Formats: sequence, structure tokens, C-alpha cells
Amino acid sequence: MVMAPRLAAVEQLTTAHESYGEVEPKLDECLFLSQLAADPQLHRKGVGKDVGERLVQRGLDTVKQEHIPAALYSATQGRQTAVSGCTANTLGMIPHEAPSQRDRNYTPETMPTLQQIASFLGEGLSSPAYITSIQDVQDAACAPPCECNDCQHGFYAVEEQIRPCFWYNGELSDHEAATLASKYVYQAEGDRQYLLKCLSSHGDIIMNRWKKKSKDKRQALLSEEVPDLCEERWIIPRYCYMSESQTGGLKVRSRRRRYQLLQHWLSMEVLKSNPAVLFALLRNRTAYTLQEWATFDGRQLILSWACGHFDNEFNKKCVIMHGSKYGELVEWEPGPAHRADILGFPKARLILEGQTYLLGVLRDIVDRLLDGVDMNKPGSSEKWQQMTRLGFRHSNELELWSPYTNQAFSSPPVFSIDNLISIAQTRLDAAGDHLWFLQTDPAYMRRHIKTICQGEFYRTIKKEAAGAVLTTAIFQDVISYWRWTWVKNECEHVKSARDRFRSNIYPGEALPVPYDRSLGALELLVVNEVLNRAEYFGTMLPQRPGFSYKWTFKWKPEASATSFQLGRRQNEAVDQAQLLKDDPLEWCLSQMQAEPDKQTNYDHAIMFAFLENYLATSSSQERKRVDELLHRNLSDLAACHEMLVSIRLHRPQNVARDIEEVKRTETRIAWKGKSIPGYLTDEDIIQLGTALLRDFQNAPLPGGKKDAVWAQRTQSIRSALEAFWQGVGKSPKFVFEQCNFTEEEIQDTLRIISAHLTPEYVEIVEAERQEMLAADEAAKWSTSTVSQGQWDSKIDSAIRPVSPKAKIKSRPAEQARQVTSDDIPIAELHMGPVPKHAVKKRALDMISLMFPRTGAESAKGIDWDPFVLAMSDLGFLAKNVGGSAITFERRASGKDGGGKIIFHKPHPNSKIDPIMLHSMGKRMTKWFGWERDLFVLEDRNKNSKNGRTTYNKGIAKSFLYEIGK
Repeated sequence: MVMAPRLAAVEQLTTAHESYGEVEPKLDECLFLSQLAADPQLHRKGVGKDVGERLVQRGLDTVKQEHIPAALYSATQGRQTAVSGCTANTLGMIPHEAPSQRDRNYTPETMPTLQQIASFLGEGLSSPAYITSIQDVQDAACAPPCECNDCQHGFYAVEEQIRPCFWYNGELSDHEAATLASKYVYQAEGDRQYLLKCLSSHGDIIMNRWKKKSKDKRQALLSEEVPDLCEERWIIPRYCYMSESQTGGLKVRSRRRRYQLLQHWLSMEVLKSNPAVLFALLRNRTAYTLQEWATFDGRQLILSWACGHFDNEFNKKCVIMHGSKYGELVEWEPGPAHRADILGFPKARLILEGQTYLLGVLRDIVDRLLDGVDMNKPGSSEKWQQMTRLGFRHSNELELWSPYTNQAFSSPPVFSIDNLISIAQTRLDAAGDHLWFLQTDPAYMRRHIKTICQGEFYRTIKKEAAGAVLTTAIFQDVISYWRWTWVKNECEHVKSARDRFRSNIYPGEALPVPYDRSLGALELLVVNEVLNRAEYFGTMLPQRPGFSYKWTFKWKPEASATSFQLGRRQNEAVDQAQLLKDDPLEWCLSQMQAEPDKQTNYDHAIMFAFLENYLATSSSQERKRVDELLHRNLSDLAACHEMLVSIRLHRPQNVARDIEEVKRTETRIAWKGKSIPGYLTDEDIIQLGTALLRDFQNAPLPGGKKDAVWAQRTQSIRSALEAFWQGVGKSPKFVFEQCNFTEEEIQDTLRIISAHLTPEYVEIVEAERQEMLAADEAAKWSTSTVSQGQWDSKIDSAIRPVSPKAKIKSRPAEQARQVTSDDIPIAELHMGPVPKHAVKKRALDMISLMFPRTGAESAKGIDWDPFVLAMSDLGFLAKNVGGSAITFERRASGKDGGGKIIFHKPHPNSKIDPIMLHSMGKRMTKWFGWERDLFVLEDRNKNSKNGRTTYNKGIAKSFLYEIGK
């Protein structure tokens, strides 16, 4: 929402001759646009200190010699290094700021007069040079009706127009602007209605013909029908490093490039590779109106608009962006403009033009596919309708694709507070379960520590430093849980306000003040979550095995317990353009650290889509570089950014709030938490981590016969684990008290790290002791501990939440995970005989491994794809939600229907190891009441007579649409 300064990369300078008179100017009357590209405040200085200093000096000498008071502008040479001023947080990989240069097709009267002189090209300069007067630049600027941050989404500020990339090509009259906007809407809506008719009558033919074509034939068709289509995907990242994007002036920018940038996510590569993409575009671009897509389409143009990639004309009026008057030209008014009900004509024109182009492309493709079909004869669309109901997925994947990373091919994203609560609650549940296992399951904790302590980083740092980093990494999971709690609470506060003022929230009207303020506070909280998670991700990236070999590390305990001096190894690229070529994975992950409000940064959703595609087409060794911890953190970052985008898609748009003002005026727990400077002291961090490694991770393991030695080792390891978590909870309690948390808030907040005090944990330990003492159980214990990996993984499966969960009331389409608020064990809720569920063999096999009874079952894992298919058999629909996170949503079936849970897809190996599979089983018990004895093998030839065994064909049926190769 906040418009960041649009600073371009440093450009070079050339000069030419032009007579302006005989009066010699002062040096500070010369305006060098190459300097302005680096810093607008330099426009009164004569000589810059950028990489083009030599050329600037040459231009200055010419100005003095020819007596030219002028602005000098160049269309030469490329950008130099993109990295400087590295910090520990960005790890030397600062996010790319796309260069801001714009070419022009012609020179109307509103542009500064540029005169070309080829006589002064100089050594190393290959393109023409131009010169214009400062007065011409100032006279050509078109003043917008408002220059606030919100209105800069639709107009360029006068100050920006001193740079050529933001010069308007010309000014349109009101009649010309209104005619152009209405023409776009009329043509786009006509194409949309035409496509709706074709899909309704002949959808099956369209689907079958496109699906049967090979990739080469699809490419040939696209080349003929859509010649302007970009051949490769990711035009925006590539274009920002092209010399074309770094030059301006009179160099002609083609219409083809304009179309490619208007719909930068559309390419021949993506259309030909997976037939589902075209089907999804046809379905979603026709099922939803132009107005419903307008906000998303506008977001896709943020970077190119901020960088001046488009030739454009000026008109001071605005365009209505909602309702039945969509596309109409109206006067600028502060209220509607700041609510985003209307948008400045220059930007709105690009949105309308892009929609028109896209629907025209789809119409051309459909016409080609229907070539030879008699449209007057009735056709069929039954298969088409069935396919669109089932959803879409990428080739060779079982999960439905993520609407977040495939926004352009899904339904238009909209604000839904119920969906935001569902996202926060699902993430909160997963984080809470993870922390429970870290506290109660030593095998799970040992596996987690082993996952953390890998790579060159941990091999080179001292033991004390390793302990500090380990404590910080584990405690970050605690902080993540608390933050998800606060986000969820803020979402519920917004929902309460929305429900209260529901009848007063309409497009085109101002939001009720209490609701507006609550929405502004939520936006502020979530954008800071994105910033915090991106910053932490940048801190951990060089520590992980896939990237630590590129860095050197030196611990700096005098600064803080987790401070390291990082050095980039020689021959490792730091220039972002070069890094994109040499190591696209590291380039992508470095962009993930970008600030979401800096509009010249790449959008996080684009980077997540880039990452998803890159990993899907890479070797196993390359995929391995993004390990489990990176995937988990990326997944949470994606969820936060998805929530942020949803909030900013709210229409009418809320008023942006300042964080200091919110912290002063809001008393909810989230804003108390924002005042916390830190939780653990450096001494705590080092001591706790060092003791955990010594007394827990590296301690002798219990194994073999369950005798006194086994019992002693078990007790020692559990004691070390309990001591760690007791130590973790001491300092935060004091911090919360200092930040004015109430006693109830402190207890609720610390409950998640107090599992060792719960009755459930006491029962687990006592059951362990009793089984050890029972001699007649010795044989069973010895067979169930065949391998070290399964030690202590058979904890009581009836795990319950460590804190009560509230039931979320949701609309059917946005239903969140359903849970009960009481603490009654699931088994006690059943009255009378518990019905058994007859399932397919593959589902029953998966259940047996989740809830093992033998040593052989305890030692086995399962591949990811069979797991997804088994979950489908059991009534769960899998959907990618960003990163490695996959939601499994239970399809509604009576009062027990609905609910969702997140599991992380293993990388790079697709096999779920036994410890993780057992923990997944415990989570299914907790949230859905699963037990091994509830499931039996189906018998299709036998009908149940007593009603206690059921077979649900709907559950067994796979809801995943198989779509071509």
C-alpha cells in the first residue's frame, strides 16, 4: 500500500551539441539525468561520483565549451554491479531493484525536446546521444491531481518525471481517454461472452483437441495465433537485467514487448507444457468478470509501473474500477481515490489494455481449436464442466496446485476474513504439534537437532557457538507459534468488527471507522510478519548445507551470542544478474528477503512460483539444497505474504496506519508482543544449547534389554530435555511481565512450552516406566525397538492439545479446521459401538505404518505419492499452499465432515521417514480421532448387515483430475 521511492540503477552519460546561446552557465545549473537515476537529490550537482564519472566529466566539459545549460540523457551501456553495502541480515545478497528506464515510440509536444548529435559519441559509446534543456523537462511534466502514496499507484509524481523513464508520451483529452477506456472494456467483455458461449456449447471439443496435441503442435498453434507471446516464462526477472530495460529516450520499444510485460506470467512455455493451464485460464477468465480480476491485474503491474517499463499517455482523470460502471472516466476525488474505488487513468489504462489483450489471445486460441466445427449444431460440455469442478494440478503431481503460486490460473484472489483465520489456525495447529513433539518425544527432538546441525557452517564454528545457534533455531519455532497466535487473534478482532458493521460495508463507500482501524492494524501486523520472517530466512540461509560452502564464518560473541562475520568466498557471484545465470536457486532465495512494500522488488508470489518451477525441473542433488528447515520457513513466509496480499485486496481499501500509533492506541496482546525487544539473554542461549548438545543429543541412548541401564539412560535423556524447556521458559516470563502482559496472558502464552507439566506428559512417562517394569512385556519391547530410529517413537497416540482450541465458524467454501473447545479425549465422545471404516488396501497399509504394532512396521516409512493417494481414499483432498506445505482438507460428509491439516512434503527424497510418519499419525488422532482399529479392509462383495462396517464409495474415489502428459 505504501509507495516506496522509485530509485533506478546508475546509468551512463553521453552528450551531444546543441546551441542555447552565448551565456556561460554555472555548473549547478546543469542537470545530469544519469545522476538523477541514482539519487534525485543530486540534480543540482555538476559531477557525479557513480560508475559513469568519466563520461559525466566529459559531458560537463562539453557543456562548458558549448555554453549549454542542459539536461544530459543517455541510452548507452548496461548496469554495473547490483550488490553493494551488504549487511549481515541480507548476507551480501541484497534484493534486486529493477532499473527504471522507459523507451519511447514517438516524441509528442508534452515530451522534452531532444536533439540528437552524433558528432560527440566518444570512445566506447555506440548509441546516439541527446540533449534537452532543463526548462523543457520541467514544462513537459504533467501534474497529477494528488501526489500521495495511494495516488502514485495511478499517476507519476512531478518530481519523478524529471527522469526519462517516467515521461508521458503525450496528454489525451477527456474524450480520447474515455473513448479508449470504453473501447477496451467493450472489446474485452465481448470476447469474454463469446468464450463463455463456446465453452458452454463445445467445451468438450476444446478440451479434447488441446489435450491430444503434443507440446510441439501446441507451440506451433500458439506461434501462429499469438505471435507476440513470450517464448520463455519469467520475463520480468529476465527483462530487468536486459539492456533494453536500462535504456530510454528515443529507442523504440516494440508493441510485442509491451504485451509481454502487460501479462508477464503468460508464456508459450507454460501454455504448451501443461494443458491444464489453458483450461484454467479459460474457466477462470470467463467465470469471473473484468471487475473481479481488476485488483489482481493491477498488482501484476506494480513493478513495471514503478520502473517505467511502459509507454503511456497522461490524463488527469480517473477510471472506475468496480461495479457496473467499470471503465468509466470520472473526476478525481480524494475519498474514492484513496479507497482504490477509482484509479488514475495512466495506470488504469494499462489494466484495461492487459485484460483486452488476454481475452483476445484466448479467443484466438479457441477459434483455432474449433476450426471446422459447425457452431450451429449442438455440442457437449459435460466433461468440461466435470473437469472444472475437480480443480487443476501441475503435470506429474497429485496435489492440486497452489492458488498462491498460480494466482493467474486460479480464481481471482479476494479478501476473506474467514479464510485468513483458517490459514492462521492451520499454521498454528501445525506449529503447536511440532512444539509438543519437541518437548515430549526424544526421538523427534533428536531428529530435529540432527536436521539443524548440518553443513559446513556447523563443522567450522565452536561448540559454544553451535549451542547458541541451536537454541536460537529451536526458540524461533516458539516465537513463530506465538506470532501465529497473535495474527489469529487480530484476524478474529477484524471478523468481530466486520460482523458488527457488515451492513455498512459496500464498494464505493467509506469503511466504518472501527472496522477500518482494525483492518489497518491487521495489515500492519502481517506486513511486519513478512519482514521478520524474510529477515530470519536471510540469516539462516548461509548456515544451511546447500549454501554454507559459499561463505566463511567467524563467531563474534562480543556482539551477540548468534553474531557471525560472514565473508563471501572468492569466485562466488554477488552480482545479481550474474547470479541468476550461475545459480538461479540462490538468486531466487536472495529475492525472498526483499521488503514487500518496496515496489521495485519482485513480488514474493512470483518468486515462490519461480522456486516451485525450478525445483520441479531440477535434479535431486539440486533440490536437496533446499532442505527441510528452509522449506518450513519458506512455507510460513508464503502463508504470511498470502495473507498480506488478501488484506490489501480488500475493497474499499483501508487507511494505512503507523506502527507507533498502533502500539500507543491498541492494547491487544499482539501489540504488547510487538514491544518485546528480546526473549533470551546471550548467556541463556549459549548455556541452554551447549547443555542440550552435551546431555541430550550426544548422550548414550537406551537400547537393547529394558533393564536398569536402559531405565537410567531413558531418565537421563528425558531429564535433559525437560531441563532445556524449563530454562527456555524462565526469561520470557520476566519479559512478558515487563511488557504489561496480564497474568492470564502470561500463562496462556507460556503453556505451549510447558508440555512437561501437563497430565498427558506424566501419563506418557508413567506408561514408559510401567512397560519397562513389566517382565512379560519385555519381548514386545525388544521387537518394537529394532532400530535406533524408532526409539521412544511409540508414545501414547491419544495426544491432545496443550491449550484449548476454539471452534471456527466458517462459510462452507472457507471452512477452517473444526475442533472442539473442551478437553475431552476423542474416545470418550463415542456412545456405544464405534463404527469401522472399510478402506482400500493402500489406505490400510498406510494406517498400519502410522500406528505400528510390530518392529517391522515401526521401521518402515512411505513414499509421498502413495501417502497422498491413501489420504484421498480416506476422504482428504490435497492442495499445495506454498513451499513444502500441503493441506489435506477433509471433504464434508455429514456432521463429521470438513477440517484440514498441514503436512510438509519431504525434500529432496520423497520418502516420509518412520519418525515423521508416526508423528503424523498422532496428529491425525488428535484432530480427526484416527486409531488403527477404526479401519478395516474393504470387501466389495460383502454388504454390512449389522451396520457397524461401512464402505463409502465417495471416500474411496479419487478426486484428482488426471490431465495429460
